Amino acid sequence: MPRKIIVSGLCVFACGLWSGAVRAQDCSAQAVYFNGDIVETEGDMTVRSGKGCTFNLNGIRGAISETVISLKPKVGKAGVTNLKPYYLSKPGYQGPDEFAYTFVGMNQYGGPMRVTVRRKVVVVP
Repeated sequence: MPRKIIVSGLCVFACGLWSGAVRAQDCSAQAVYFNGDIVETEGDMTVRSGKGCTFNLNGIRGAISETVISLKPKVGKAGVTNLKPYYLSKPGYQGPDEFAYTFVGMNQYGGPMRVTVRRKVVVVP
């Protein structure tokens, strides 16, 4: 049986996904906003070479049953641990990269939910 995380919160006009990082100086990512259950959105991200980001979700009302990397990065590495997506830049690399992750589950009414976030990455020294 897939593991589900239920996230509740008040969504007045839009919901948002925020990123978190072990050290703020290693990674920063723009909050992305959405207002639906089947959504594709994007946001910018800056990460130091050889460092990474883990992404959390906030404000999604429903149950997440799966998180997938829907677009693999060309240079760095992306994956999922405990339903949380992460990105790790290649040591020594500087420049652009891009990837996307998708949260799949059910909304608060039992209907389908699929939220895809595309991240445009800039890797800095």
